[in-house]
Formats: sequence, structure tokens, C-alpha cells
Amino acid sequence: MLLPNISAAKDLEYQVNHGGSFAKFAQRYSIDFKTKANGGDLGPYRKELVDPEVDAVIHTLKTGMISAPIKTAAGYYLVMTAPLDKEIIQADVAVRERLRQELLNEKRRKRFTGVIADIRTKAVIRLADAARYVTDDVGKR
Repeated sequence: MLLPNISAAKDLEYQVNHGGSFAKFAQRYSIDFKTKANGGDLGPYRKELVDPEVDAVIHTLKTGMISAPIKTAAGYYLVMTAPLDKEIIQADVAVRERLRQELLNEKRRKRFTGVIADIRTKAVIRLADAARYVTDDVGKR
């Protein structure tokens, strides 16, 4: 949630740390109109959505922790990390598995192409003169 001054940020940090609802406070006091209606929820974390000052702090927080007030050009942020939804985790696992399979298939294709190229360079190819054999056979029958 984004707050206009340090005193409001410190007060709400204290209240959330003592059982207050981050979402309710964000809906009521945040001046960030993009996230205010969602209780301060940014959705899945994306670096380009947050100020660099906030980004630096996000990585230090454990799930469920609230940050100290973070000063930015827009005001003072309080950030709280939430656990990932099971759907997001399952989608991440599925994407990782698909990428693993694609990389494995690409590795196999490259290996196969290399083996075929090696066989072609080492192979001795002889072309028989088929017309000569056919003509020789005709006279013998």
C-alpha cells in the first residue's frame, strides 16, 4: 500500500504487525488507486510493476512479513508478501516440465543430426551401372 507520509506508514505498519488487516488498511488508506480496491494486492510479482526501492526490499521479506516503510518519489510503501496460489505453483511446474522436455528433445535432435552427418561423411557410396546388368541379363535368357 502507498501512503502519503512516514507517520501514517509507521502507524499502519505497527497495526498490521499487531493483528490488523493489511488488505483492509490498504483499501481504506492507500493512495495507490491501482491496488487500493484489491486491498493492496499487486497480483503475481513482476519487477516492472514496482519502484526499484520496493523491488530491493521485496526479496528480503519472508512470506507474511510486512516491510518497514519504504520511501519512494510517490510516497511511502508498506509491502507484505503473500503465499503463492496453488494454481500459480502448478502452472509453474507445468511450464518447467514442458521446457525441460523441449530442451531434451532439442538435445536429441542435435545428437541425431550429428550422428547422421558423421555417417554421411564416412560412408562410401557406390552406384552400380544398372543398365549394364540389365543388358547382360537379356542376352543370357
